[in-house]
Amino acid sequence: MTQPRYRISAKPTQDFGARTALLAAFFVIALITALGSNPYAAPASALQLHGALSRGEGFGIISHRGAAALAPENTLAAMRLAFDQGVDFVEADLHLTADRVPVLMHDETLDRTTTGTGQVAEATLEQLRTLDAGSWFGAEFAGEPIPTLEEFLDELAPTNSRALIELKGLWGDDDVAGAVDLLRARYLVDRVAFESFEVENLERLAVLAPEFARVMLTRDWGRPTLELAAMLNVSAIGARTEVFDRELGLIDEARLLGIGTMVYTLNTAKQWRQARATGIDLIITDDPVALDDWRAALSPAL
Repeated sequence: MTQPRYRISAKPTQDFGARTALLAAFFVIALITALGSNPYAAPASALQLHGALSRGEGFGIISHRGAAALAPENTLAAMRLAFDQGVDFVEADLHLTADRVPVLMHDETLDRTTTGTGQVAEATLEQLRTLDAGSWFGAEFAGEPIPTLEEFLDELAPTNSRALIELKGLWGDDDVAGAVDLLRARYLVDRVAFESFEVENLERLAVLAPEFARVMLTRDWGRPTLELAAMLNVSAIGARTEVFDRELGLIDEARLLGIGTMVYTLNTAKQWRQARATGIDLIITDDPVALDDWRAALSPAL
């Protein structure tokens, strides 16, 4: 694996915080200046600057691991059902196999969602092809394989849906470049965004695939997190609701910096209402059809 060439601490030092605070201040000043010169400009969000994350509605709906409530997660069966539902976005998780092939899988291990055991990263694609990734969910899905990124993109390309793809674990330069080549070959630049908890992955994407939108996933929320997101020039920050609840006022500050917010995984009207009340831009859900109906019933003001 190619060794990381770029590295930023996930917990900024005081010097790092000072530098990024200065950068963040610059963004705010530039944005306020732009808004002041255009009285019709709405508060900016990088969600509108990237085609993959733009949306006409008040917020975007992301179908969690495909139609995971109706079919085994991260399988082509789940993705096809989500596409048939006409979802805004599907979410897919990517792990690398022992032979560096990206496959759709959420867990580091095979145990929960396949007939195999052990680490995904320790099995070759050929070995994974012998496993059943569907029977755990229901007998009708027995024999469903673990799909590769390439197979998933072939299903996505002819649809009207978009995708949010999470890079799990650390990816080297060659790994990122290979995945991006698959997307570029299918002209999916404006229909796919990447996300990751790993700062190194986001750095590589910024260098090797700057035209793709990026979402920084985090379990921390505070000014250092926002400063890091601004420095990485991501389109959005993704976290659980309780993470954002620690400092709700920063959501508006993020928007001023052109950074949107995304929460996961919300499945009730009460949760959706609370998310919208705080100004969340993207919601990941297991029930995108119900959320779409709820969104359609909202007044224009929401």
